[in-house]
Amino acid sequence: MNNSYILLRHAYSKFSSDDFNRTLSEKGFSSLDQLEFLNSFNIDHYFSSPYKRAFETINSSPIQFDKIVLDNRLRERKLSSTFIKDSEFEDSIKYLWQNPSESLSEGESNQDALARVLNFLMELEERYSEKTILLSSHGNLIGILLHHFDSSFDYEKWEQMTFPDCFLIDRNGIVKRIMKD
Repeated sequence: MNNSYILLRHAYSKFSSDDFNRTLSEKGFSSLDQLEFLNSFNIDHYFSSPYKRAFETINSSPIQFDKIVLDNRLRERKLSSTFIKDSEFEDSIKYLWQNPSESLSEGESNQDALARVLNFLMELEERYSEKTILLSSHGNLIGILLHHFDSSFDYEKWEQMTFPDCFLIDRNGIVKRIMKD
């Protein structure tokens, strides 16, 4: 790879049926100070999911940036066209991890979500060289991408991700969790 990528999972958000405009919760906003360590990475470019909670995680944090570019390929993966109850959410995600080519009703499979985000990474690889690029996105998509680079990143590791959380994929494709506990 030509670049290093910091994958930033958004902070806690308020529940809303309007997934696109879901804002960070008070707990989410108060957790953003812990992202200050990212300034030491000398990040060259910032990209975010257009979903409000992912954008707010960068924009409201102490991370110093020039501009944030929104890209729809970093959006949350669509699980289903029908509402998934909280009690069914974990089982649905586990099923999709175990069956990456499967999708729920009119949803996006892990393979489809991976193809979408890899298309974006390939574009960044063609455009930039020897840069550090931050991508603010969502746990599902980040987990799927991490699994692509490190097959040991599985459903159980996805479950352990925090809000926010940060991972580095270096130029050798090595994945490392960098979030300070």
